[in-house]
Amino acid sequence: MSSENKDINTTLTTNLLIALVLVAVFGFGYLAYQHKVDQDSVKAATAQSSQQIDSSKYQAVFLTNGQVYFGKLTDNGGNYVTLTDIFYLQSKDQNVQPKDTKTSDQSNLTLIKLGKELHAPEDQMNISRTQMLFWENIKSDGKVYQAIQEYKKNNK
Repeated sequence: MSSENKDINTTLTTNLLIALVLVAVFGFGYLAYQHKVDQDSVKAATAQSSQQIDSSKYQAVFLTNGQVYFGKLTDNGGNYVTLTDIFYLQSKDQNVQPKDTKTSDQSNLTLIKLGKELHAPEDQMNISRTQMLFWENIKSDGKVYQAIQEYKKNNK
């Protein structure tokens, strides 16, 4: 191989290494920037969320898996929120397939207090923000709130 070919190969290899290093530096820089933007978004959402939670009320928390829990929501400012004094709805109808009706039969639902299940969970849930679609404050004149109050009255 001639010295001219060696010089060309060395130059190409050097240029390729420089290009790879630049791509890596810019790639890591972009990832760091995105991570910072994501953290800032979570902080902003956390600040807004904390201001809207009415600690004197119960909240309904809607999860990405379709489950809904009712309880007292606390936002600690991290990647998780905490739900305590937890209840959920369970259908009395154990049919796997839903009936072919256009109206829902709400009388077929029962409010269940968390903790009575086979695995006996504690009455506290730490929920990842990524698994939470949204939450709502519950009004005191709603059926869920009234059922919670009835449960508490009967289970002192």
